[in-house]
Amino acid sequence: MLFNKQNIFSVALLSLFTLSQSNLKANTSHYTLSYRDDPATTITVGWSGDDGIVYYGTTDYGTNYNSYQLNHSTDRILTHKGQNRKFSRLTGLSPNTLYYFVIHDVNGNTSQRFKFHTLSDNPNDPISFISGGDSRDGFSLLGIYIEDCPSGDCRERRKDGNTIVSKIRPDFIAFNGDFVQNQITSDIFQEWNNWLEDWQLTISSDGKMYPLVLTQGNHEDNSDMYNLFDIPQDEYYSLNIHNGLFRLYSLSSEVGACDNTQLNWLTNDLQNYTNTPLEPYWKIAQHHNPTYAMALYGLNQDQMDCWTDKFETYGIDLVLESHSHTTKWSWPCISNANNDAFEVDQINGIVYLGEGQWGAPHRSLDYTGTDQKSWIRDQAVFDNFFFIRASKDTIQIENVSFENISSIATINDDILGSFLPNGTTTWNPSNGNTIYITQQNVGINNTTNSISNIYPNPSKSTVQLDFSKIMINNTLEVYNSLGKLCMKEEINNVSSHELNIESLCNGVNYILIKDINGNIESHKIIKTK
Repeated sequence: MLFNKQNIFSVALLSLFTLSQSNLKANTSHYTLSYRDDPATTITVGWSGDDGIVYYGTTDYGTNYNSYQLNHSTDRILTHKGQNRKFSRLTGLSPNTLYYFVIHDVNGNTSQRFKFHTLSDNPNDPISFISGGDSRDGFSLLGIYIEDCPSGDCRERRKDGNTIVSKIRPDFIAFNGDFVQNQITSDIFQEWNNWLEDWQLTISSDGKMYPLVLTQGNHEDNSDMYNLFDIPQDEYYSLNIHNGLFRLYSLSSEVGACDNTQLNWLTNDLQNYTNTPLEPYWKIAQHHNPTYAMALYGLNQDQMDCWTDKFETYGIDLVLESHSHTTKWSWPCISNANNDAFEVDQINGIVYLGEGQWGAPHRSLDYTGTDQKSWIRDQAVFDNFFFIRASKDTIQIENVSFENISSIATINDDILGSFLPNGTTTWNPSNGNTIYITQQNVGINNTTNSISNIYPNPSKSTVQLDFSKIMINNTLEVYNSLGKLCMKEEINNVSSHELNIESLCNGVNYILIKDINGNIESHKIIKTK
């Protein structure tokens, strides 16, 4: 081909046109939802790629972003493990409400239309969620697989599980860590890129997305969860689900069960939510490493020493674990006299679920036949996650196997607390395919009503507290919605008190009034911008 000035000019124009057209392509991807505050009124939208603005509202306008009533720009922009992550923290949402949203990026392009459902602020409303973990691949050394995948490809099994999520439409997913190999492989960027790409399979055909409640695994670095999903930075926290239906504790076994900071926070939070007006109907904890693993790891003495007693003393009902790449559910059980194992206790015991088979390489069970632990109800090895439905009087647990995906009927409604759809393959071991945890004395204690009035509420700067009596030797504590202590003051010989809340985080916070007899009264306040 002969080049002249006209050809060169034409090529230049074509190059500029091609470049401009490439800049107009949608450059957002890897969409996620997570919680870092009250799940009834807030949510965090995450994505990779270009910066943009989230346009959202309760009416579906498709991709016509200008028609949505509300919008919010990014609150965090960062690059981590090669992923260019953006996070927009939406606040002031209505409880138990379906929201539609799009992301309109800086190049003028709009994502597909997504939707999410806020959780409820009413403990009478049921909820359904998934618990699982360990979605990482196997790895090889000098070309030899050290950990292999029975399917031949762990990633394919991970995709199967994600696809099932999109069909059964849980209200949220409690993921217990070990997303990718991360610290073992050299291609960390591609591992996380693959994981985030695969997570898009959890999005239902109508664009509905499901929030993640995360805990760190041993294959994650300390900042991975915060930087890739925008959960709280210290990576252990609690969430108030349906305003007292249950409290969910997401703990870091990587920080360590006996770490003073985490343990003191956990103890204080459990105390605040036990035998007080704040007490929920249920308490649930999740962490990565199991207290007693059914494969490879055995007893974790630190957890037995530092967590188990707290769980039993303050009434944890259910513990969600991962890490060992096997499947178990226990009988209700408590620690034994030697504090080195569990024993069955049908009245006071805790049910333990685990141990992480969302596609990760399978391992052999260590305790089988006559060696099977007496507190283990059933155990096996196959790819699966747990489906949990909670109401005020019952927690119902089933185990979903990653099989027969095409036979699973797709749920189309957006109702909180749905059951599994027809066609779902569930584990059916010798002791039955469903666990029911029930309680006799359900209910939340009544408040003593020492505070007669709180105003203004919401407020930007100060809140006036009027008491119904003279307050003698009381302590006032303020906690954010994740259970972290934000401020503490002494209240003595006063009938009113002005509380400065300028230093609090925006959103829902809780005032606790404690007297010298151990009584606790609680009230919700909202800090606005």
